[in-house]
Amino acid sequence: MTNAEKSRIERAENQASKDIYREKHDAQSGDPNSASSKRMQADVQRNANQEQRIENGIRNGSLTNREAGNLERGQARVDRKEGNAAANGHVGAGEQRNIQAAENHQSKRIHREKHNDRKRD
Repeated sequence: MTNAEKSRIERAENQASKDIYREKHDAQSGDPNSASSKRMQADVQRNANQEQRIENGIRNGSLTNREAGNLERGQARVDRKEGNAAANGHVGAGEQRNIQAAENHQSKRIHREKHNDRKRD
């Protein structure tokens, strides 16, 4: 590693450390009982359930490796939607509807792939 690379990494680490300190001490606190927080918790739980359905399909052989990969990529898209919605610290009802629509679509894909009579070798 060159000296320039070491310096760049050290500057990035120092900046990250400052950002962490600033966020820890900015007097913001979240309310886990807020409507926004409850919406996000429900979406995250549903996402975890979908991922478990995919894992079960892999284990019992009802999903091929290709199907599982495609479904996992779909779940990653839903994860990104959730992350983008929560990025500002608030998940609105419209954002949740968008996430739920993506989850509904993904749920139908999981069911269709698990029941299409293709088996893993």
